[in-house]
Amino acid sequence: MTKQTSMQTFWAFHRSRFYGLLLLGCWFVLALGLRLTLLASKPVWSDEFATLVFSLGHRFRSLPFDVPISLDTLLSPLRLDSTTSIASVPENLFRESNHPPVYFMLTHLWVKLFGQDGDFVSIWGARSLSAILGAATVPAMFALAWLAFRSSLVAQMAAALMAISPYGVYLAQEARHYTLAVIFIIASLGCLITTILKIQQKNSLPVWIGLLWVIINTLGIAVHFFVVFTLAAEGLVMLAFWLKSCQFKPFKIPPWKTWRGVYIAAVGSAVGGLVWLPIFLNISNPDSELIRWTFHGDPVGDFLEPIVRLIAWISTMIVILPVENQPLSVIVLSGLMILGVVVLTGKLLKDSWLLYPQHWRWPKMILAGFITSAILIILTITYGFSMDLTLVARYHFTYFPAIILLVAAAFAVCWEIPGKYYWRQKGIVLIGCVGLIGAFTVATHLAYQKPDRSDLAADYIAESLTPNIPTLIATVHKSHEQTGEMMSIAWELKRLGITENLPQFILAQKLGNPEIPMTTLSRTIDRSSRPVNLWLINFSAPFEPEMHNCSHEPDFKSEVPGYHLRMYRCLSSKQSSKSGNFFV
Repeated sequence: MTKQTSMQTFWAFHRSRFYGLLLLGCWFVLALGLRLTLLASKPVWSDEFATLVFSLGHRFRSLPFDVPISLDTLLSPLRLDSTTSIASVPENLFRESNHPPVYFMLTHLWVKLFGQDGDFVSIWGARSLSAILGAATVPAMFALAWLAFRSSLVAQMAAALMAISPYGVYLAQEARHYTLAVIFIIASLGCLITTILKIQQKNSLPVWIGLLWVIINTLGIAVHFFVVFTLAAEGLVMLAFWLKSCQFKPFKIPPWKTWRGVYIAAVGSAVGGLVWLPIFLNISNPDSELIRWTFHGDPVGDFLEPIVRLIAWISTMIVILPVENQPLSVIVLSGLMILGVVVLTGKLLKDSWLLYPQHWRWPKMILAGFITSAILIILTITYGFSMDLTLVARYHFTYFPAIILLVAAAFAVCWEIPGKYYWRQKGIVLIGCVGLIGAFTVATHLAYQKPDRSDLAADYIAESLTPNIPTLIATVHKSHEQTGEMMSIAWELKRLGITENLPQFILAQKLGNPEIPMTTLSRTIDRSSRPVNLWLINFSAPFEPEMHNCSHEPDFKSEVPGYHLRMYRCLSSKQSSKSGNFFV
């Protein structure tokens, strides 16, 4: 090779690397832009309020129960308090919630950078941490794809798909811990793939990689307990390769030297997970109010429903269009387009399976085995324990990066073998365009709408506010979820700019007896001045309006996502002839 040819090769390599990094930067900017779009405009729902309250080092239990409280009192745990230390975050979290503390402690430090938005914590500031971490999954996916396939095309495909994934945008726009957990899952998958590739090459895993894997897995569990499901799926994949490495006639286990690092990683990760076992077992109890909703229904009797939901959630990792609270024509058109993209993606996956280069065989098998194991774990828990993990999309973050990487590898294969009239390349471009549109619909709240539409509920309540007639909003309190639901309505009423005749709220504790909230509400109404407008929201206890001279108002909508509303007008009665203050 001549000196001139060597220089040309050198500059061609660095030029290609420069353009590759430039393209990766474009995917990152696109991802960040999508995830920051209209970030603070969407309603804040109960789980996000849990993040905010606990991250600020406060407690929901500090609020008064069973008595009327003002809107400002209800929202008081959302105030920044400079005297609250980071140590109070895990302390209060373990008392009242079912999550590990790492993300909440990070949020505690993060929101202080933004100060207060008016009287309360900045919603944009709180959500921006998740959004930035969500954008960071783009270069993380690029690195994972390169590590697995040693292909810049696969790496760019993976980065692009992660950038425009509607599901990724959905997770990133929540003030929750999912995007940080996804980063640890990506890192853990990188260790898994590295380990198996080294074993297949008859090389031992360096101890430092095993220890790094332990640290990643332990921190992942400390971000979200469901990372355990990711590690279990990885364990099943490793077990399959361990059995493949065994000698059966006569039986002989794989060499200790080759598998030593794997054993270190397995034992270390198990110890890191067992630290949280008492808390995990406590929250897995069906009697826990925080997860009882997952035990509703009959997954075995309605056998196909969880499977259909599972397929739907996986599909949204690539494409979604407006199908929630839309006109029927829009729903039908969006549904047909989604189905078309899903079928086309499936066709490309099928075609690529037999076209993979030989040196991509092991990464392909690892990803397929991991995804299959992760899905089987979810379905086993759903059908075997009647704990339906398919009810909501957010629980499927545990295998989300693997889906993106497998699809990216398939697209890369199809891009290199485009078929007649380059139909495969055209199909990939079409899927990317529809995926980008889907990501934008999520960012603009046309798809993956918040489960609690407190903005709609607040609009109806605001319409009913009448000068000189007080309003009481009542709910049955079982856990901090109901407090968060009421906070969400109070937050939206505050955002509407209402300053006069603000409603009061009452959190009527259930305490295991449905009669107790009814007694609390009856006592409160009987002590109130009349007339009074009464809103019962998600009030899962009996109420007899006739006993309190209350009449139902059918003109106001009774259902919005996340809320069941009933409005009553309560007039003067024999039980209450008092005047003056609203509640005495």
